[in-house]
Amino acid sequence: MTKDSQRRYAALDGLRGIASLIVFWVHVWIYQLPNTVELRRDGWEKMLLFEGRVAFVMFFVLSGFLLYRAFVRAGLGRSAPVAVRSYLVRRAARIAPAYYLALAGTLALLAAAGDVPGRRLVEAGELPLFLVFGQNYSPDTLLKFNAATWTLTVEVVFYLLLPVIGVAALWLGRRPRRQALLLGGLVLAGLVWNYVDWLAGWGPVASHTAVAFLPYFACGMLVALAVEVHRAAGRPPLGQAASAGLVAGAVLLLVANGLWHTQGDHTSLGMEVFADSAAAAAFAAIIASLVLGTGLGVRWLGTPPLAWMGEIAYGFYLWHIPLLVLARGTGIFPPGIVLGLAVLPVAIALGAASWYLVERPLMGRAARLPRSGAESAGVAGPAVEEDEAAIAARSGRSRSRTPAHSGSRPASSSGRAVAPQR
Repeated sequence: MTKDSQRRYAALDGLRGIASLIVFWVHVWIYQLPNTVELRRDGWEKMLLFEGRVAFVMFFVLSGFLLYRAFVRAGLGRSAPVAVRSYLVRRAARIAPAYYLALAGTLALLAAAGDVPGRRLVEAGELPLFLVFGQNYSPDTLLKFNAATWTLTVEVVFYLLLPVIGVAALWLGRRPRRQALLLGGLVLAGLVWNYVDWLAGWGPVASHTAVAFLPYFACGMLVALAVEVHRAAGRPPLGQAASAGLVAGAVLLLVANGLWHTQGDHTSLGMEVFADSAAAAAFAAIIASLVLGTGLGVRWLGTPPLAWMGEIAYGFYLWHIPLLVLARGTGIFPPGIVLGLAVLPVAIALGAASWYLVERPLMGRAARLPRSGAESAGVAGPAVEEDEAAIAARSGRSRSRTPAHSGSRPASSSGRAVAPQR
């Protein structure tokens, strides 16, 4: 991988790190409320803080971009087909060990926290659902125990769908327009699912399936397609004006999305169907500007502290909610910023331990597996700049999804509304 590519992927790590910290502070606020399910956003400052929740959208978009790169490259004929078995082993090594360790830690932390708001225990007989990433499929476990883990259920299903999408990309041939239509079809499938969910009133279980989030993943996958087409044509990086234009457009979309969610009706058809799709498009534009463009964003986002925070973000994400609940239960720290500042270094330390002791070693072993069908057959595949497995060997990932609404309302009263995640 070239130095330029290293800088660009370090910038993506930095973007992930910033997003994880934003979500953390949103949850610092939520997990100190008298009721962590009925969220009152009756002031502009609370609305502004809570709109930081859209940081979770970036994680889905980024997963779509990083994971689809190898598949779309194969679909365009730029590399051999992906070795599905190796891909699945790498995904399991990336997600499962740290997840299971955090589940055990959550049991201990919640037991020590006592009976405080935000401590959402489940029956012992329901814990096996968490072991198979099935907690989203029962109303008795959805957003319970460690609420953040519902996003992993969505991710795991996406991981399993991706090879199927990759086969479709191979079948469509090497025409970028066909590939774009395939991804546009994923966006449409997600929007149709959301519409039927709204029409039929299926409820929160249906709205927390992977299909409901396909538009977010597909935005990142479209960026992956654009990147591969751009590089296959031998085009130079985008200039500073184009890069700045992408970022400016993203900012406008994020502002518009925030205003819509703070002032709109969350039971309306448009809100339920499109949810945070505007934010997904915005983050896709930001990722495109970092990977294809130029400018200061690549440099300052890739600074070592931010890039490192992005690397440990997955473990940080898994541990921070149980830690917040425990800190509240002890009563040692005053509520507000002080409690958050007390928990932050502990969450960072556990995230770093997860990365250095669990995630990175196992990912390193899994990365030795062949990444393409040609390699599996003992044939050297064509050289590529960097695939997802190489990126994953040094990067952490985190995700979340929460609603926005002013006033007091149960977080589960809408198919899209969920309790605090990350």
